[in-house]
Amino acid sequence: MDGLEVEVKEEELTFELVQLCNAMTGRPLTDDELRLIAAHPRELPLLFPGRL
Repeated sequence: MDGLEVEVKEEELTFELVQLCNAMTGRPLTDDELRLIAAHPRELPLLFPGRL
């Protein structure tokens, strides 16, 4: 995230989301996907009920 100049507000949750999304897609996340996760760490877990 540092390389993207993205401010991460909730580091632990953001890290967990990145790991989950990476595992689900089986590929590295794009810069846009990383920005989305960093910008909405509280909203995105709603897409993964019971996983976070």
